[in-house]
This record gives sequence, C-alpha cells and structure tokens, in this order.
Amino acid sequence: MNIFKKYIKIISSKKIFKETFWSFMMKGVAFIFFISLNIFLARYLGPKDFGSISYFLSIVNILFLISCFGINNSTNKFVAQYNKTDNLKAVLKSSLKLRIFLSLLFCCFLLFIYKPLANIFERPDFEILFLLSIPFIFFSSIVEYFNSVFQGLHRLKYSFFIVFSEHSLKLIFSILFLLFADGLIMLVYSFNLSLFLAMLIGIYLFYIFFNKTGSISFINKSFGKDILKYSLPLFFVNIGFVVAAEIDTVMLGMLSSDSEVGIYAVAKQIVTKLPHIAIAISLGVMPLFAKLNKENKESLKKLFYKILKINSIIFGIICLIILTTSWFFIPVVFGVEYIKSVAPLMILVPYLIFFSYSVFLSSFLDYQGKAKKRAINISISLVLNILLNFIFIPKYGAIGASMATSISCIPYVLLNYFEVKKFLNNNT
Repeated sequence: MNIFKKYIKIISSKKIFKETFWSFMMKGVAFIFFISLNIFLARYLGPKDFGSISYFLSIVNILFLISCFGINNSTNKFVAQYNKTDNLKAVLKSSLKLRIFLSLLFCCFLLFIYKPLANIFERPDFEILFLLSIPFIFFSSIVEYFNSVFQGLHRLKYSFFIVFSEHSLKLIFSILFLLFADGLIMLVYSFNLSLFLAMLIGIYLFYIFFNKTGSISFINKSFGKDILKYSLPLFFVNIGFVVAAEIDTVMLGMLSSDSEVGIYAVAKQIVTKLPHIAIAISLGVMPLFAKLNKENKESLKKLFYKILKINSIIFGIICLIILTTSWFFIPVVFGVEYIKSVAPLMILVPYLIFFSYSVFLSSFLDYQGKAKKRAINISISLVLNILLNFIFIPKYGAIGASMATSISCIPYVLLNYFEVKKFLNNNT
C-alpha cells in the first residue's frame, strides 16, 4: 500500500493530477469501445471472417505506421520541449505542414501499389479493401498527429475528446453499417467515416489552442528540418514496433488459416489494450522527463523507479486474473467458438508484462533523444520474432504465434532498461 501512497503523492500536484485523470479517462474509454467493437465483430462475423478482417487490419496498421514517418512522435518531443516558449507556434506550424505533406505523398504512393499488395499476400479479396483503406490511413495519421501535439502540450483533455469521438463512432457506425449490409467493405466504410469526423474534431481543437497561444510571441523560425531529422530514427523504431506487434497476425494469416487468425486475434487484442493502463500513467507523468537536467535528475530518477514499481503491482494483479479466469470469461464474452483463444492468451501473459514496462522505458529514451538506441533494440527483437514465427506457426498455429511474440519482446525491453539505467546512473 505504501507504493500507492507514494504514487498519490507524485500526482498530488494539480497539473499532474489533472493530466493523469484525463489520461486514464482517455485510455479507459478507448479500451471500453475497442473491446466492445471486437466482441461485436467476433460474435457477428464468426472466427473465419473475424480472422480475415483482423489479418487485413494488421496489414493496414503497418501501412499506417509507415505513413506516419515518425513525424508524430518527433512532434510530441519538440512540442513538450518548447511548450510555453516563444518557439511553440513555429514548432506547431512546421510539424503540421510536414504531417499533411507526407501523409498525402504516402497515400498517392498507395494508389499505385494497392493491387500488387493484394497479390503479394495472395488475397485478391483484399484488393478493394486496400483501395478503400487509403482515406483510413490518411485520416488516422492526422488524428494521431493531433493526439501527439496535445500529449506533448500536456493538454490531455483535448486528446480525450478526439479519442472518445474516434472509438465511439467506430463502434456505432460499424454496428449500423454491418446491420445495414453484410461485407467487410462496410466495415472499412464505417472506419473511414469515424476517422474523418474525429479528424474534424481534432482540427477544431487544434485551432482553438493555436489561437489561445496568441499571448506567446511568434518567432519566424522553421523547425521542419529538426523535426524531420529526429523523426528518422523514430520512423525505424515505429516500423520495427508495429511490425513486431502485427507480424504475428500477418504471418499467421499467410502460414495458417483465417480461423486461426480469429482465434489468435481475441487473445492478442486483449493483451495489446491492457497496457494502455501503463500508457495512461505515462502520459500523465513522463512529459516531465522532457526537461530532465542536472538539477532535477535525482528527483526524476526516484520518480521513474517508483512508477516502475507501481506498474509491477498493477500488471502482476492483472496477469494473475488472466491466468486464473480466462477459461471462464473468454467463452462467456466472445462466444464458445473462441474457447481455443484461452491458451494463446495465457502464453501472451509475459508479453503483456514486458510491454507494460516498455511504455515507460521507450518514453524515457525518446524524451532524452535516444531513439537510435531503441531502433537498434527493436531491430533485434523483430528479427527474432520473424524467425520464431516461421518455426512455430506452421506446427502450432495461434499458439505458436503467441510463443514467438512473448519470447521476442524480452530482449527489446531488457536492452531498453539497461540503456535507461546507464543514462540515469551517469553522473555527467
């Protein structure tokens, strides 16, 4: 209990408490709507079609992260660094121009490759879905840009409104569109409309905040090159991370069946959303580390290790619940067709634990300009993940993908931890 009292003390300052509150609200509603959507889809579509759409969305998620080019994460770092300074407006202006230009450029590229892409995966049924997902990718990149800006500004209330609108509309429109007409195309239509409306809300909130900064003088300086330069290592980190996160589903779809993907998707989506508890804590506290210096290093070092201890307790309890009750709640919630999802979920418990630590370690390294180190570490994990998937999936299917995912994440998190520890123990 003492560790939780310490955490209450950490967030007791009005600003940190406020941002942590909005962070938990944001991640909480995202989790509720996301899980609700997937429960509906799993029950409505059945394992085969649910596996098919999960396979498709995994590929689209990889394309989406490529389209981001690391700009969103780089913007987050620069906004947090120059928040409440005369350079803030220049950072916002430069980053928005970069975001729009690169997103449009990538979407134009997709218009030329969506047919070959369907051929590469030997899924002709994905051809029209890839074409229709181009607006989805563009809108997503802009929505995530606004989220990154507001997170860097420590204005998570704005991010909450964007996230709430995106995920609630996805749930509502998916149900309405699928009930109106069957077919995975209708699901893509619903996602496009949801993200378009969420983007409009983000534009409106960004406009409000930008005008509020009128009291801050504007320096006619471009940060475009600086943001782009730092985005390069983050780009490789993001690609590595999303490929590591989605490659199991993609390879399962290529080496096994849609039904196996559907079984695996239930387990995977649970363990990838639960770490949002850690992300909620991170969003409320970790921006403090953007301005780490000699004077505050010791206090922030203590804060960082306290947060890791709290994370250990929270996810220790969550993992215990999963291991003891998943045999009951999976068939009750998702349907008896998904009873085979219990074993992959249990095998993914180590991934859940390590992923939760990764949230804080990755955020720390990004704020300290150590994205190159993360890029190297994620590359090691990615290669291991692909090799293990090739070995395990043909023989064990969804269980094999779970084994590969859990094992391959360990070196990435440990290497990040040693890098953070070395930085914090350095007296210079």
